[in-house]
Amino acid sequence: MSENFVHTVCTDGFEMEYAQFGNGPKPLVIIPGLSIKSVMKSADALQVPYKVFTEKYTLYFFDRKKNIQPGYSLNDMARDQALALKALGLSGVNLMGVSQGGMIAQIIAIQYPELVNKLVLASSTSKAVPSQIELIGNWARLARAHDGEGLVSAFIDDCFSKPFADRYRRAIQAMYRDVTDAEMDRFALCADLCDTVNTIDELHKIKCPTLVLGAGDDKVVTPQASLIIVDKLKAAGTPCELEMYEGRGHAVFDELKEYKDRIFEFLEK
Repeated sequence: MSENFVHTVCTDGFEMEYAQFGNGPKPLVIIPGLSIKSVMKSADALQVPYKVFTEKYTLYFFDRKKNIQPGYSLNDMARDQALALKALGLSGVNLMGVSQGGMIAQIIAIQYPELVNKLVLASSTSKAVPSQIELIGNWARLARAHDGEGLVSAFIDDCFSKPFADRYRRAIQAMYRDVTDAEMDRFALCADLCDTVNTIDELHKIKCPTLVLGAGDDKVVTPQASLIIVDKLKAAGTPCELEMYEGRGHAVFDELKEYKDRIFEFLEK
């Protein structure tokens, strides 16, 4: 973990880590999805894939708050994220949410619209479907059993396209070979919350320009999830764009360089 990039915001009785880099005047806040290990542990590695943003934007990658306990909810996550942004003096940000981070970002855009200038929803959903509940539930079961090897293997197979998984499996496994029981317990608590996402009937309250990014072979939230979000936003008159990456899996955001270019293009309009 790089001390140069990772900071801690303390507010309202909780602490939340975030990585900050870039020198631009415009804030880009990124809420990542479920992660077996905190992205803060590899914060310095984020600079290369997000290099396209660093001249015009200052980037903030947030972890979930520390010391998550049973009973914590997606609404709690969104509230705490909003409080963290306010504590840092951030408003009118460009907000990107990835997978579960997209669920949180939707709630923020609905409940705290003053905080969001533009919204990017990457491989996310507004309502859980049975296949998602079963797949993520399997991750949670493996995590609670402290089966690190099984969890990482399932995560790779479920999230990445087969060519990418075949090529990078060993490297990804090496990243997680020392995952701790505490990290898996935290992962399981967060994973359970994906079942509870239900913003579908409130999407009409999102009024900021929104880019929805989906994947044609997404086995986690399904490609239909992105289409539903777009249909709801367009019906409400929200400026909305869709990009669907055919032949790619849930973690397409980690597979394609042009993915970041598409987001940059949207934010610069």
